[in-house]
Amino acid sequence: MQLPKRIAIRPTNWRGKGLLRISLFVSTAVAIAALASFFGVARDYSYLHATFLSGDPAGKYHALATSLAARASSGHGRITVVPTEGSIDNVNRLAKQERCTATFAFVQDGIPAPPGAGVEALGRLPESESLLLLGRRDRAFATFADLRGASIGIGPENSGTAYLVRQLFTDPDLAGLNVRLSYHELPEQIELLATGRLDLAAIVIAADAELVKNAVREHDLDIAAPKGIEGLVKRHRWLGLGRVPAGLYELTRPAPPADKPVASVDTLIVANSCVGRAERVALLTLLTAELPGFVRGNPPTSTGSSSAIPLAAEARQFFVSGEPAIADRYFPWLVDLMSPAYWVYLLMAVTLLFNAMRGISRFQLWRIDSAREKLEARLGELTGSGLTRKQIHAALPENVLTESVSRATARDIVRQLTDLRARSQRYARSIVTPMGDEMFYRYQEALIDDLVATLAALSQRSQAPGKQPVA
Repeated sequence: MQLPKRIAIRPTNWRGKGLLRISLFVSTAVAIAALASFFGVARDYSYLHATFLSGDPAGKYHALATSLAARASSGHGRITVVPTEGSIDNVNRLAKQERCTATFAFVQDGIPAPPGAGVEALGRLPESESLLLLGRRDRAFATFADLRGASIGIGPENSGTAYLVRQLFTDPDLAGLNVRLSYHELPEQIELLATGRLDLAAIVIAADAELVKNAVREHDLDIAAPKGIEGLVKRHRWLGLGRVPAGLYELTRPAPPADKPVASVDTLIVANSCVGRAERVALLTLLTAELPGFVRGNPPTSTGSSSAIPLAAEARQFFVSGEPAIADRYFPWLVDLMSPAYWVYLLMAVTLLFNAMRGISRFQLWRIDSAREKLEARLGELTGSGLTRKQIHAALPENVLTESVSRATARDIVRQLTDLRARSQRYARSIVTPMGDEMFYRYQEALIDDLVATLAALSQRSQAPGKQPVA
């Protein structure tokens, strides 16, 4: 018998495999750097492209939206301002968009959003507005009972003012007053009030607005503040209580003649589900630059009704620090793909995956090493000397493999060593084997080759003189 001196080794292109892995790593790094460079660090608003629903073209909201659009344009962004009828119209447009277009809007607090509309609040404007009930000086409304049968203009049908007043007059204590509510544009409403065709005109507006000041002066109007308005405001959690000081509109003939308690309401900035995280954070940054008190006045303590518009997670995170997070600042495009928190989870998952791969590789190495040691122990038993592989190879005792049983055992050991070496090569070539672990497999293969060489040497020393090797 003649055993092979070494196991045939399949040529393995270790250098090619290493170059492939290095190339993949470098290519990935270059691609990430190129993407980050192309989409830019958040130094401007170039990634902000959206529509803004602003309300009445003559109103304060439209002016603010126009100012935001101008500031965004100076930073290479684009905001298209779209006039609407008011808050109800804005919410309906956000919820019913046929095309998914990034859209923001101003919405009066307390306006419900349809379930599943995906509309979220980004914050509130720093200054609340007042619900003013304007009436003629010659017609006093000292109590709510004086409103019985009154005609009240409540603005356009889809405006926040109309919704708010309708909600207030559904109160059980006011429902029986039989007030007559009608819809009008603001200029028309003031004209109808001045000519006596309306008893009151409801307007949600800044108390010191020039429009109110001019209307009060020109038409001799006053603010109606029925006794008990504080209690009515407390029944609706999205309302606050404000005060219009005496003489705000006129001092020589004081208007109003005394301090007037009025309901106040916040204005929310909302976004539809088509607005990505980067665009939301960009608008929050834009609002912070435009309105100095924006961060200080947020987040809202509460929002309106049972169908309240929830506060977006991006806004909640923004208000904690008052500025964009590192990921939002340096990788605005990437955060649109996935929230920074999920990037952390992904990194953890990748880390766990690589650790698991390394653990599996170590387990496979342990199994190969354990199997090799068992075969080496069998070789020691075969020689009967109790020597180690190196000692056997150095001493090379004679006439060990003369018996047929011994030769069969040697052939079995060589067969198992061949299979073990093939398994080691397969593991080393596997794409899931961690980079650098190949050397451990090659070390095991070297030990296996040495063991096979020892068996081959024993086979040669055990051959009787003058006899041909046994096949």
